[in-house]
Amino acid sequence: MINYIKSLIKYGSLAGVKEFLVLVFTILAARCGITLNEKAQQLLTCWSSFQLLIREERIQVVAVGDHEFKLTYAASPSGKNQIELALRVPVSISSDLLVFNQIFLKMEYQHVLEWFSSVRPQGKIGNIVDLGGNIGCAALYFSTQFPEADIFSLEPEAGNYARLRLNLESNSGRKIKSYQAAIWTESCKLQCVHDFRDKKESSSRFVEPSEAMDASAQPVDAISIQTLMQIAGFERIDLLKIDVEGAEAALLRDADFQDFIKEKVSRIAVEVHEEFITIKEVTTILHPLGFETKPIDEFLCGIKTNL
Repeated sequence: MINYIKSLIKYGSLAGVKEFLVLVFTILAARCGITLNEKAQQLLTCWSSFQLLIREERIQVVAVGDHEFKLTYAASPSGKNQIELALRVPVSISSDLLVFNQIFLKMEYQHVLEWFSSVRPQGKIGNIVDLGGNIGCAALYFSTQFPEADIFSLEPEAGNYARLRLNLESNSGRKIKSYQAAIWTESCKLQCVHDFRDKKESSSRFVEPSEAMDASAQPVDAISIQTLMQIAGFERIDLLKIDVEGAEAALLRDADFQDFIKEKVSRIAVEVHEEFITIKEVTTILHPLGFETKPIDEFLCGIKTNL
């Protein structure tokens, strides 16, 4: 109960007296069984998210608004190597908090990096490409692990990309560049569909247009991996992260993309969506290209031991 009251006081200090009182009355109404309107339900969702965040020692929520939390995260126990993020809330509308939790609290990529290091302890990671950049969490996490690396983040969905740009601007000292486009087997136009999994913006898929598609579907530019390399100014990729909501199937089955990762990529981490391609098939594709592979959490990871 004491922690709950402390959380309320903290929320009030950030949101102001008026918003604090609105929250308190909303909590009381919910406990009395009063039917809440949509705005009140979203406020309670924000409140639940806020309580989760302030329990974490490395997180400090520094601002609360109608549509976002601004926070700082200490990437090391000493409090150094700090990043700033603005997350859209509540989670019923946005998946930002879910993505943040996966990367910074559950440390999904730490397990991947630990395996890479165990296979090639002396391997240098200088260039990182982040396909499916979302709001910038993965790119910022990689920057805390490899401060000297050059990172290029690609994100197609307009709302995600706007938030990615905002988060990168808040961490302008880090060596991260971004570009708005989808990755595809060729440079072309694709369209956004929200028919996958939770149907939120983090699960947006980009597909080739068809006559049956909704005319209001969001169009987006798509680029090939070769075009991406020209934009990024990279010759090689030391770590290629792919989280593209099913588009990995088209990429990995494409002969030109296979030739590219065989010649230019040292490490790869693919989040495999088995609705479109299986881990077994991805493994079968990567082995002949020179990769030793291992499934880690939601990823299939590959590393070349002979360069």
